[in-house]
Amino acid sequence: MAEACLVVTDMDGTLLNHHDYRVDAALPMLQQLEQLAIPVIFNTSKTYAELLELVQLLENRHPFIVENGSAIFVPQDYFPSSCLPAGTAADSSSSYHVLCLGNTVQTIQAYLDRVRPAAINFVDCPLEQAMQLTGLDEQQALAARQRQFSIPLWFEDPAQEEQFTEQALADGFGILRGGRFLHVLGRCDKGQSMRMLESLYHACRQTHYQIIALGDSPNDLVMLQQADIAVVVNSPSSSKIDLKHERRVDTEQQAPEGWVEGVQAALNQISITM
Repeated sequence: MAEACLVVTDMDGTLLNHHDYRVDAALPMLQQLEQLAIPVIFNTSKTYAELLELVQLLENRHPFIVENGSAIFVPQDYFPSSCLPAGTAADSSSSYHVLCLGNTVQTIQAYLDRVRPAAINFVDCPLEQAMQLTGLDEQQALAARQRQFSIPLWFEDPAQEEQFTEQALADGFGILRGGRFLHVLGRCDKGQSMRMLESLYHACRQTHYQIIALGDSPNDLVMLQQADIAVVVNSPSSSKIDLKHERRVDTEQQAPEGWVEGVQAALNQISITM
């Protein structure tokens, strides 16, 4: 292999099709990357509960990042214990170590209980209301509400949303605007967690890794900016990404075919032949 690398990817609209969440066309490429010992790192807004099903379906044995950079989940025995940063905790309910970069959901909820924003809290509103707001079925909504590090809020009044945003930022929280919700989280992002994980690989394996990052929406901008090669996968949201990058790749196809197209183009830049 000419160069060691990590493939760090968003999920919805990037690896999974934006409309029907298809992933089938990407399976051969995922298998080839595994054979070449190129880790594929999922970096998503999804919760652990949501992502775990995909991790198992795609037989991914590598670390992954949840809730917009809030935490890194590392399979136990993946890295030597001596390499893991202080504060990394073993999750008693899973086979992962957890490195939290943001705030816990308990801390965020306590703050929301105190300031009482004029918004619907996705975590504690009636389940039927959560399903209506998102279009998720019952099982999907339950998984999406199992949040550990962030809370989505839905505001009807943009002025109240803006007022709350200013207050939360001033109080030390992070704010991320998604398609439907305003996400309250810690001061963390997809780019910070990606680079933290890359430094873990470097420290534990004594190897320099180039990062190929793939995303499709403004939510992925920081991750793409901090990558060595940035792949923008064509989607209904991709035209909104304002990214200046010397090694930017834009795909013609949408996910999952566009994900394969982007990975192949990026690997060609660093002379890795599939």
